[in-house]
Amino acid sequence: MSTAAPSLAEEALYLHRSLFGETPDPVTIERYAAAHRKLFPNDAGSPLLARIVSRGLDVEAVEFALRRRGAGGELTRKIQILSYLVEVRARYQHCFVSIEPGRAKAVVELAAAVIRSSWKFVKGEYLVRRHGLR
Repeated sequence: MSTAAPSLAEEALYLHRSLFGETPDPVTIERYAAAHRKLFPNDAGSPLLARIVSRGLDVEAVEFALRRRGAGGELTRKIQILSYLVEVRARYQHCFVSIEPGRAKAVVELAAAVIRSSWKFVKGEYLVRRHGLR
């Protein structure tokens, strides 16, 4: 597998699929690339992201583990860019806002989030160590 830095379009596509489980529309990809060029004008490509993409790793798990170690700021910023771009769109509202009221449902969702976060951290730690992503 190639470890060449992915293009901004490939980067946006991979991040979006990893985070939201679906292919982004062309507008989202264009906006990600434009925001990336504006915020990181001298970026020649991320070796970290190139390894993540080429190996098909779980972006969320890797980012969580790296962030807990005080590293991975670049990956965190890239995820934030994409999240900022999509959170204002109606299509993604369910990813950011709980629409249905209910205290019991909220408690169950919170417990599930704790379990999911714990799993993502363990998985991320394994992936970081296994693939040498420091």
